[in-house]
Amino acid sequence: MQYPQWWERLLAGLIDGIILAIVILIISAIFGLMAGSSMTALRILLFLAALINTALIVGYKVFFEGGKWQATPGKMVFGLQVVDESGQRAPIQQVFLRTWPWWLNLLSVVGGLLLIAWILTILIVLAMIGIFCTFFMPPGGRCIHDSTAKMYVIKTGPGLFKTA
Repeated sequence: MQYPQWWERLLAGLIDGIILAIVILIISAIFGLMAGSSMTALRILLFLAALINTALIVGYKVFFEGGKWQATPGKMVFGLQVVDESGQRAPIQQVFLRTWPWWLNLLSVVGGLLLIAWILTILIVLAMIGIFCTFFMPPGGRCIHDSTAKMYVIKTGPGLFKTA
């Protein structure tokens, strides 16, 4: 298997992050506007928006990485695919397991209800930084969520850019 460069995975993640951020901001804005000036309604609606946003992120990754493309749009740009240990398309359950870092968003949702969101947000950011740092670990820049799901991100072609 040919593994991508760490920066290809990073930029692919940024592309997917921008796509998802636009949708998440729209959903959050709609729910925020629905609340009006009521702080209680705002907290409840933002809680629902956060649940929807987390489901959207996980669904986005499972749909693209578990589907025929085996890659999110960001990964497609760089010719990357997500595969199981045998180099084949992984079953949906395995792809779903690989999304566990994004489930951490639910902790901030609970924290928001308990009025300790800032503490949980700091912990989530630190956890995500730790997960990102696993990009640089062998073999092939395999991140911790790849290892736990027994999956790999591999280079299958040039994508939109020709890289070494």
